[in-house]
Amino acid sequence: MELNRVVSGISMALVIALSVLFLSNRTLSILIGIIVCLSAWEFFKLRFSTEISILLSILLFLSLVYFSFGVSFQLTISSLGFLLWIILGVLILGFPHNKNFVQNIFFQFFSGFLIHFSFYFSLMLIINSSELLLEPLNIQLSSRAVLLLLITLTALTDMLAYFGGKKFGKRKFLPNISPNKTFEGFIIGILGTCLLVMPIMGIFYKYVFLKLLFIILVVSLFSVIGDATASLFKRISGVKDSSNLIPGHGGVLDRIDSHLASAPAFVLMIYIFKGI
Repeated sequence: MELNRVVSGISMALVIALSVLFLSNRTLSILIGIIVCLSAWEFFKLRFSTEISILLSILLFLSLVYFSFGVSFQLTISSLGFLLWIILGVLILGFPHNKNFVQNIFFQFFSGFLIHFSFYFSLMLIINSSELLLEPLNIQLSSRAVLLLLITLTALTDMLAYFGGKKFGKRKFLPNISPNKTFEGFIIGILGTCLLVMPIMGIFYKYVFLKLLFIILVVSLFSVIGDATASLFKRISGVKDSSNLIPGHGGVLDRIDSHLASAPAFVLMIYIFKGI
């Protein structure tokens, strides 16, 4: 099991990095659309029948790939997604007292679409940008490098939280949702990401310290919310993994749950700093 997990993890990391670096914008957008479609299918399958879940995910994929959306619309959806993740974060803290609301069919339907729409549009805002998005932070990175940075921040938070919690975890964190998560792992994931990334970035750039620190903290926090939200919906449905598509890792939703939340948060923070 552990070997499958390691091999699958390394393979996915290589595929993602090579895709981000070398695929054209159109091809990369279609690939991301497929990933979003699979994640949405797994999400809807937690509440709806297999047939309805397939239909909903296909409709989502077609609307993403074949319709043209302007930057203003994409940013609006990303912002709405950001607000939804804040609401979901509050619901996580209140579970299981709000269980009836969380498992409401209309809420899960609405959440499933907005979560995946905002994730896709956030990535498109990064990929298709002709500007240096991190210039307000005095960091000169291309759009593809910014996308890799976002993926790295989220993945690093997850990894540090997992191994930190396993090694030092004692106090339970969100026990009503995921009994294995610990408060120590949560702190190590968020602070450890800052402590690792900022000195490395400092080797290459004289960045604006407080702005970069704020973005990393927000991305790390929302990656935790994304992971906890997926655990919440899976717990309500009584399943451990969203599917078994990825050996040793579960499903696509299990792998990108943190990214679903961190992407709109990252993009919104960038655009706020650009406007300041």
